[in-house]
Formats: sequence, C-alpha cells, structure tokens
Amino acid sequence: MAGRIRGEQIKDDSITGDDVNEDTLLIKHVYRAKYSYSADTQRVFIRWGANGSNLSPGVNNRFIMPATGKLKTVLIRSDGTPGNTEIGLHKASNGTEDVSTTAVETQAVNLSTANTVVTATFTDSASFSTSDIICLSVNPTSNHGNVDLTAIIEFDFSS
Repeated sequence: MAGRIRGEQIKDDSITGDDVNEDTLLIKHVYRAKYSYSADTQRVFIRWGANGSNLSPGVNNRFIMPATGKLKTVLIRSDGTPGNTEIGLHKASNGTEDVSTTAVETQAVNLSTANTVVTATFTDSASFSTSDIICLSVNPTSNHGNVDLTAIIEFDFSS
C-alpha cells in the first residue's frame, strides 16, 4: 500500500485538492444498524436501509460496494446478554441474487454484559470487490435483545 494516503495521516488543513490524487485515497465508511430480536437465538441478517433483521438474506440485507475494500471492525452492543456471538461478513458478486448464507469471515465476541460495547476485529480475508454486495449476520448463543451495530468499512478507490 505504498503511496496511498489514509485519512488519519492528514492532521491539518495544509493539504488542498491540488495536493491529493483521489485515486490513492483509502476512505473509511461508518455504517450503523439497529435491530431487536428476542424470539430465539437464530442467526439474523442485518438490514442496510432500515432498522431490523431477517432470518434469511434478501433484498433488504444487501449493500453495493462502490470500491474494493474490507470490513475492518464491527462494534456491537445489546441491552440483553447474548453471550458468545458470531458476527459474519457475507458477500456475492454481480450476477448473484443474494449473499451466501456461508460467511466469508466470522469473528466471535462475548456479549455477556448488557449495555456494553464489544469490538469484533476482522482480518484481510474480510475483503470485497467493486460492485459486490455484502451483508452482516449476527448469531448469538442467547437471545439477541435490542442490538446496536457500527461497522467500519475501508474503501480503496485506487483499485
């Protein structure tokens, strides 16, 4: 990644538009989601355009990636105690209707304390290509409760 500029490298206003080649920027996107699910402990697929979740991935659960990149982290918080919880990244490429129910990568966190944020850190394997659709899933060992998620996605517009 030599020659690329990350947002955290820019600490003041000394750089102008003429100084930056936008094709070398790595840009982080923050996405937030909220859902409630107390019926049981099934894996749910998080909705992108509205609060909520679904038991199977579909049109409400996909988000088109504008560039190559990767899922960096997911912060998760519940007013319940879902316990050991798997957070998965699912994706599909052009020509495929929905994301696979098999995650590209899954990270496990322990949500044993209510109203406490836990961070799932993903590896470079949680990557995607331009025009892929992605989706997040949450699979706890106890009831989900009311859940807040924040996903940090890094886009590489130079690819």
